Amino acid sequence: MGVPHEHRSPSVETIRARAQNFIVFGEMGVGKSSLINLIAGRECAESSSDAKSCTLQSTKYEIEVPDQQLHVNLYDTVGLNEPNMTGSSYLDALVKAHELIVSLEKQGGIHGLLFCVRGSRISSTVQQNYRLFHEFLCQGKVPLALVITGLENEKGDMDCWWTRNQAQVEKCGIASFTQVCVTTIMGYNDAYEKRYMESRTKMLNVLNLLGSKAAYSVDVSSWFVRMCRKMRELLAPVMFAWSGRDSRPSRDKMMRVLTGRCKLPKDDATELLRRIDTEKL
Repeated sequence: MGVPHEHRSPSVETIRARAQNFIVFGEMGVGKSSLINLIAGRECAESSSDAKSCTLQSTKYEIEVPDQQLHVNLYDTVGLNEPNMTGSSYLDALVKAHELIVSLEKQGGIHGLLFCVRGSRISSTVQQNYRLFHEFLCQGKVPLALVITGLENEKGDMDCWWTRNQAQVEKCGIASFTQVCVTTIMGYNDAYEKRYMESRTKMLNVLNLLGSKAAYSVDVSSWFVRMCRKMRELLAPVMFAWSGRDSRPSRDKMMRVLTGRCKLPKDDATELLRRIDTEKL
């Protein structure tokens, strides 16, 4: 006798069809690759190297957790405000992040952002990454999970970090839909195994929570308008911080980037460049 339809477990194909899209972002060295491996339950992401970070490409990881009926696409991205970035590479990184969001719009939208930060001081770079991804590129529409890493040596429960630091995080202007305190390493001789497994359970719960809601759509057509509005606040400090004349991207190159890769109409790109040229600091 067959299993009644309502009691059958969904097939692998069905689970994959329900795949949820998450963007993982944060500074270099905060443990994004280790977080992805934690979620996957295996080694699938390599730690970022300087060479890899210079490509500015996002990397997609398809992860299945059958016992949770979970299938997610995690997109590991380069930090948008790395210390070694020039004005040119900063623009390229911003464009790549925009391209990723556009591509996910065509794949059903974004279910959530996983913002990785180390369990230490909230730096200006952390705040800049948050504002660029969450407020600027995603217009504040996509729910964000704040993932605090590096808490393997936290005294007491790892969640004590949030109890102590919640007010400071919020004072820095970082608002999250939810937060999770984890470690992404096992340690020598698996010294942190218990906390590591606890961290994996926490992350799977967060993905299930965010994935239970409909994917969010971002109005990518208004990117130019939003970029102009926030240019002084978000772009000027970096776009005008070139160390030498030769490091500044030429107007022709920026025009090619904006019209070719960003798909902006030429008139809009011309106006954007005019704003950049005339912006007064």
